[in-house]
Amino acid sequence: MLKPGNHICIVSPSLKIGGIERALTVLSNYFVAQGYEVTFISCLSGDIFYRLDSRIRFIEPSFQRTSRSLNKFLFYPRVAGFIRRQARKANPDVVLTFGDWFSPLVLFALTGLPYKVFISDRTSPDYAFGFPINFSKRLFYPRSAGFIAQTQRSADYKLKQFGNKLNIRIIPNAIREVTLYDLPREEIILYVGRFAWEKGPERLIEAFAKIGNKQNWRLVMAGSGPMLESMKALGRELGIADKVDFLGKVENVDLLYARAGIYVLPSVLEGFPNSLCEAMAAGLPSVCFDSLAYEDIFVHGVSGMVVERDSISGLASVLEMLINDPEKRSRIGKNAQIACKQFDVNSVGEKVLDFIFEK
Repeated sequence: MLKPGNHICIVSPSLKIGGIERALTVLSNYFVAQGYEVTFISCLSGDIFYRLDSRIRFIEPSFQRTSRSLNKFLFYPRVAGFIRRQARKANPDVVLTFGDWFSPLVLFALTGLPYKVFISDRTSPDYAFGFPINFSKRLFYPRSAGFIAQTQRSADYKLKQFGNKLNIRIIPNAIREVTLYDLPREEIILYVGRFAWEKGPERLIEAFAKIGNKQNWRLVMAGSGPMLESMKALGRELGIADKVDFLGKVENVDLLYARAGIYVLPSVLEGFPNSLCEAMAAGLPSVCFDSLAYEDIFVHGVSGMVVERDSISGLASVLEMLINDPEKRSRIGKNAQIACKQFDVNSVGEKVLDFIFEK
């Protein structure tokens, strides 16, 4: 039964595969399951990857984005007009949207309309955006009803930028439910993610090469991206090609989490490390650099391991220590599962509802 007066409009860049789309889909399905009326506006038609609950009213545009210069120039004004028209038709109580470039666009599109708009950046505060996006944020973010910061670092950064002009609430990202398989752990160091500069896959390959006694351990890397071929070449260059497996895109990542012995997220930048949290939820001892906001996720040495920023030798040392200490791997993995309960969709979804409806 729908809750009267509690209509939520979700505005998303699309429903194709992506972190923003996944997060908004998870929350939308949670909201409607709790009895809220939900309208989901996607700003790109087709290419649907995530599934929405059938009770959600789904809207997408009739126009397409193409690579032609004129079409690209006209696309964003058309999207803004589309968002405004559809929001007026839906007439929600609140609007929720995510994205560093997308949130300013939605706020612009809804200027002058009586809807409370809640926004969130999804990129690391360390990422250097250009003038247009930074200017748009300064202009439009103070018009929002509230800002969801995924981590304390993000909240501190926004507070420094906007002071009391922004209503900030720290709410982490909800991670999906990970399927747990009763499988024996194998001697695998696992990476799951895109092969792109911000994910730092070369740092993990270089660290693995530095491990003195690898024993029978292998490095398994799942994912695709622009750096994939160069990472294969790096493995050959470092003489470890026979110990590194590149799997490409993997349908069932949870099986990899179940089989692996150690998980590493070597990212340079992360808004919120979903794959790290998924690996922890699967009971994997996980490692990342301290450039990420790990403080919101685990306690170093207890429920995860952190390495000094950019220290390849430090990462190699931590990996070698974990390889040689199965009891510590097991202990950290069990603690990691407990730590990740805070990212359950029910817990996170309830916090979002409390914020947007001021409970």
